[in-house]
Amino acid sequence: MVESLFGGETEYAVMGLSPHGSKIGTEEIAHSMLQRGRRRLVHLRDMGSPGGMFLANSSRLYLDCGTHPELATPECSDPTDVVRYIEAGHMILSGLASAIESEKPAGTEILLLRNNVDLSGSQSTWGCHESYMHRKSRDALRPHLIPHLVTRVIYTGAGGFNPFSHALEFMLSPRASHIHLEDTESSTSERGIWHSKTEPLCVNYQRLHVLCGESECSHTAMWLKFGVTALVVAMADAGFEPARETQLEAPVAALRTVATDVSCTARLETTDGDSRTAIAIQRIYLERAETFVEDQGAPRWASAVCARWREVLDSLESNPGSLGKTLDWRIKLALYEEHARKLGIQWEAIPVLNRVIDESCAALLVPSDVEPALPLAQSLRSRRLGNEVGRLESLLSSHGLGWDDVGTLLQSRGQFFELDTRFSQLGPKGVFSALDEAGVLDHRVPGIDNFEQAMEHPPAAGRAMLRGKVIRRLAGPQDCRCDWQRIVDLKELKQLDLSNPFTQDELWKPVTEAEAHAGVFPGDLQDWVDPTHAGMFSSIGCRQRALECYLSGDYSAAEGLLRECAAAGFELASTHCHLARTLMMQDREQDARGEIRRARASYGGEPPYVGPRILFFECLFAMLDGADGSHIVAQIKSRLLQSNAHLDWSIGPTLDHLRGRLGAQKHRFLCTMADALSTPAGLRRVSRLRLWRNADSSSSVPF
Repeated sequence: MVESLFGGETEYAVMGLSPHGSKIGTEEIAHSMLQRGRRRLVHLRDMGSPGGMFLANSSRLYLDCGTHPELATPECSDPTDVVRYIEAGHMILSGLASAIESEKPAGTEILLLRNNVDLSGSQSTWGCHESYMHRKSRDALRPHLIPHLVTRVIYTGAGGFNPFSHALEFMLSPRASHIHLEDTESSTSERGIWHSKTEPLCVNYQRLHVLCGESECSHTAMWLKFGVTALVVAMADAGFEPARETQLEAPVAALRTVATDVSCTARLETTDGDSRTAIAIQRIYLERAETFVEDQGAPRWASAVCARWREVLDSLESNPGSLGKTLDWRIKLALYEEHARKLGIQWEAIPVLNRVIDESCAALLVPSDVEPALPLAQSLRSRRLGNEVGRLESLLSSHGLGWDDVGTLLQSRGQFFELDTRFSQLGPKGVFSALDEAGVLDHRVPGIDNFEQAMEHPPAAGRAMLRGKVIRRLAGPQDCRCDWQRIVDLKELKQLDLSNPFTQDELWKPVTEAEAHAGVFPGDLQDWVDPTHAGMFSSIGCRQRALECYLSGDYSAAEGLLRECAAAGFELASTHCHLARTLMMQDREQDARGEIRRARASYGGEPPYVGPRILFFECLFAMLDGADGSHIVAQIKSRLLQSNAHLDWSIGPTLDHLRGRLGAQKHRFLCTMADALSTPAGLRRVSRLRLWRNADSSSSVPF
């Protein structure tokens, strides 16, 4: 029997709106979720992530890059279990989001989204990564996995819109628009189809980490994604060579083609000089898998996966509309076609309208993060398009269309984007959840159920079962820490070895002094194991803890931690801004003003978001003094328009604390401007306010 373990990692987008309409920082929401998780969930602290935790169901919950929650499933031996634990993770996170909402003023809305791309203009993407255990070298697997990862999009695609287009371009896989390389070691930039990073997280096996996939809602799509890919990995690992004669000539270009071809009939060039459709390539894998299952003693679930895989490929080829209630991208396509009809838009005409919009924006040099409706309308009035107008009008009229149709599509673009964003929202307000609850979908897979049990208990196979059992027993006041390969009892100075992914035996061994001094244990764990390191945690971890204290209302502790960062000389300008924010919550305004003076004096070489934050505080102080802050607003405006100076910022609690002194109008302006500092989408909102519009950024004095 083939040994197989695999799992998924879902990154969640979070959004929040206060009752008075201002945005709640995503950083604030994400850290609040972890705070409530530590209070509500049975867990041990995560050795590898400040504030993170391993839960009693053996999954891992933490903040990725500090601003969004991520939940990794336990190691599973069955695709049914992977989907079950992904859904259990959704329920765990939804519960934490609801807890935040219930503690906020009435009317607060916290949104938790399993989106894959951001359509607001930030051009962010959230991953849904996969991990598969194997023995052979990664190079031996590579040629057999890349054609599969490219072509599986026809049933794994989440569907949605191209975030880099000025038009309304539907894609089977919006995440594919962020994949630019064939190979990459990075998982956060320069993303590739093939992830070559080496991080096995166990002994005697390697881990294939897939980062080009998406977060789906359909159980069928999720189940096939993990089941089929696990089979392909198992075949390649066993030397079965599932794609020995099917290599793509240009995998990245092929991915782009598959991701935008709703007909699934586009032909992909192969290295043998031939061409095949994505369906045809998937059939090659399927036929090899059916032989493998028959000959090699594959896992018990493999036959069911092959049978459903064949059914879906047959439907995609002969009757794709029949999957309009089953696969994510087909569900979305049917939903958006219907929405277009209600708006009086011919869905079939959208490709022509898209071409006109894209060519117009290219001629006008409209930046990719700028809404196209206004510059396009202005250019038509002022005839800036020149000779292009006649050519584009001819293209439109040849299809029975006109500029009014272009305008209608551009005006409706935001509605489609909101619908797409709400589609994957967790909870009853999500579009997919509502459709599923109404019984109009047909996406479920037998056996994927009992999610409440999966929220509390680990899978029955491998080390995940042992990890979960020990976490439940040791959770609480004990000084214990956990990662994928071990649990460490700091009080008894012993560790449980979980490096064997199939271990079932609870065998503890001492933590030796040599291990402690050699730096075997990361981060804050060394502070416990080796008393000589007490309090000497990293500045990054220190400031992370300060943020958690600030968000939880422990301002004195936050101040102490930040002063340690300042004493260490860590990112001084930014740290002084953090201190000012914390001091304002303690009504120590003069001290806060002093910190901003120090921030300005030490500024130089910091990331581009730091300068606007210093200016923001200076604007805040001017408004508190009743002074004219328009010249400062002009400087902020200049910075945000000329550089990528956005980063999520949890200044909302401080502004709310000062609302009585500021008054409603100034409070609203500062909240909206803070939103613009956090995300490019905020620039559109703040541009509607008169103080911002009147600020002359062209004449502002450089910072």
